[in-house]
Amino acid sequence: MKKCKYKITSGLTSVILSFVLLAVFVGLAVWFHVSGNDAIIIGRILVIFGLLAFFLALYRALFFRVLMDKDGFFFQTAPGNGRYYSYQEVRRMWISSGKETNAQQMVYCNFETTEGRVMRFFFTGADQDAVDYLMKRVEAAETPDSGQEKDDGRDLVISGKVQSGARIAAVIFIFAIVLLMEKALASEGLPPVLYILPVVMAAVAVALVVIHSLCYQIRIQKDGFYCRTTPFDGRYYKYREITDCHLVEKEKKFGSALKGTRETRYFYYFLFTDGDNRTHRFFYNKALFEREMKVLISRIEQARGQCQ
Repeated sequence: MKKCKYKITSGLTSVILSFVLLAVFVGLAVWFHVSGNDAIIIGRILVIFGLLAFFLALYRALFFRVLMDKDGFFFQTAPGNGRYYSYQEVRRMWISSGKETNAQQMVYCNFETTEGRVMRFFFTGADQDAVDYLMKRVEAAETPDSGQEKDDGRDLVISGKVQSGARIAAVIFIFAIVLLMEKALASEGLPPVLYILPVVMAAVAVALVVIHSLCYQIRIQKDGFYCRTTPFDGRYYKYREITDCHLVEKEKKFGSALKGTRETRYFYYFLFTDGDNRTHRFFYNKALFEREMKVLISRIEQARGQCQ
């Protein structure tokens, strides 16, 4: 590509910090082992967590990059999937944001190609100038039929597969840690009743995340939308049959403020009432699918207006 005007990369800071953390955990594990400390199992678990954090940071540093020049940008998130897009190939670009369940604010830059493929990447305040430049170049290349602002009735999909790989890897990793602890407790001669519950809970967590990835789908079409959140509740709803709908943001606090364990989590739902006067709701990730939900609301309101 031509001379790079702006670039967004992960950088080496996270790699260095995670390496230092890993070194500390390895040192603790070695000390526990040499001293015969009973906390050796904790040291091993910390080393495993440190290795995971280090390799994730290294992976992102090696393979994530957005490189921009005056005619287009190169986008890569994994080995072998890098591609250069001219600005004329991008139909629309938008920013979506929302708080995760851990209250962390997540901001994504999303873009849809002329082929209808939607991609996105997370960015921080340090990359705001680069994202602003990218969006201005896309806007400057806008054609009359690009649909930058107008809803052209195309299908939009909210899928559980988006970023599911990281979630599945995380819960499987936690499950492996629980099994490791179970083995250590079993070797101490403790009865299974003391550690079987965490194993069951971890296994259920793995199953739920996998089911969500495979089954969760909201397909927003021209005249209605298909909604499926479990393997058995898939149903198609026509927009003109929806009598009421709105987005809900819930804030829940967990833990104790006195003990310093209080934390706030955020949950986003779409509530709607169908033609049978039954109220339904489904959870969605606002940071990832803010635009799709706005389009869904808009199409429902437009259909209701035409029926009145």
